[in-house]
Amino acid sequence: MKKLSEKQKNLLGLFHHGHHQGDLPKGRIKRGEHEWHHCGGQHKGLGYKIKHCACGQHQINKKIVIGHAIGGRLETIIVKVELAKECPEGGWHIESGRVA
Repeated sequence: MKKLSEKQKNLLGLFHHGHHQGDLPKGRIKRGEHEWHHCGGQHKGLGYKIKHCACGQHQINKKIVIGHAIGGRLETIIVKVELAKECPEGGWHIESGRVA
């Protein structure tokens, strides 16, 4: 996967979440004592799926999507993101997004 800018890392962070090791579903990527996976697919009500594409980026199947962040008081912040670059495999690249 290619090196990401800070802006791209921050965008991707809106679509990932972590679990402590005691709560890990099987088949996920582990990093240290926590596991991170995409917010999409198995999560009800989000309406999008995320996967890695041959471009070395993250492909999502909608142009305008909702991501989630954590605020300073640990509250959930809903973030609307509009994606600009289409993936040749279909869908859009999250890395091309901007907060709407």
